[in-house]
Amino acid sequence: MADPRPPDNGQAVIVDRGYRHYEGTRTGRRGAIRAIVREGFRRVLGLRRKAKRKLLPWVLIALALASVVILVTISWVQSQIPVSGEASDLVPRYRGYFDFISVVALLFAAYAGAQLLVPDRTHGVLNVYFSRPLSLRDYLVAKALAYAAVILSFWLVPQILLHLGLAALSSEGFLSYLGGTTDILWKVPLAALVYFVLHASLSFVAASFVNRVGGAASAFLAASLGLNLVALFFQEAVEDARGTRWAALLATEQHPRYVRDWIFGVHEDAQWIPAQAGFGPEVSLTVVIGIAVVSVILVSWRYRRLT
Repeated sequence: MADPRPPDNGQAVIVDRGYRHYEGTRTGRRGAIRAIVREGFRRVLGLRRKAKRKLLPWVLIALALASVVILVTISWVQSQIPVSGEASDLVPRYRGYFDFISVVALLFAAYAGAQLLVPDRTHGVLNVYFSRPLSLRDYLVAKALAYAAVILSFWLVPQILLHLGLAALSSEGFLSYLGGTTDILWKVPLAALVYFVLHASLSFVAASFVNRVGGAASAFLAASLGLNLVALFFQEAVEDARGTRWAALLATEQHPRYVRDWIFGVHEDAQWIPAQAGFGPEVSLTVVIGIAVVSVILVSWRYRRLT
């Protein structure tokens, strides 16, 4: 058989295949983290993706923004028609807004956590991430930062619009209202941070162990709402039994609300299960922090096994 190789005549042959070395700035580990945060933000919101990927997140965002329009409209109507003080207090403001869109926010938190973690595993791209100057801790921190960017924006942007809308309607004047409500600038973000910590913890655990986006979101919702029902069952069915008081701590979704009321200085409202069981808001805050610590341990253990 003839040798297909060209005869060696002692001369080298250079073939230009179009390859070029990267000559840009090498951003290293920090650049990789920023890229994951940016990509995670886009993935959750469906940016640069098909329309069906945008549908659910933007419907939920539209509902959150529509709720602000509703509250500002109600406040405007109240400013035009004299109403009693009790009727005026029924309209949710900054503290009540968290409850006003609680269902929408819970759905958004479930969707966001599942979208950030599940596709990377199911599409087999974890090895691509870790082929860069990126550690497992960097990867998880970047995902948590992406989740924070999305969830805190979901809570805070409508609150900012609500604040500006109420200031525009205030009889005191726009600037006077803003000057008299500066405490809102730290109370609302701090309360939103407590909600974020709890939701991120439960959502990341669910998304780490369930390999379907819908299944991970459902597991998060089942844990958030189901544990509340368990706590309520123990409170109502076996109220007199010894030791059942501690079951109130299972009401995970009520802990950030209890802490939020504490931040806003509302002490007379004891409607939350932990409060009815005799626990203070400090205990609820401790439970939220404890859940976050356990979540970090479980998620880290899970991803160490995967890599």
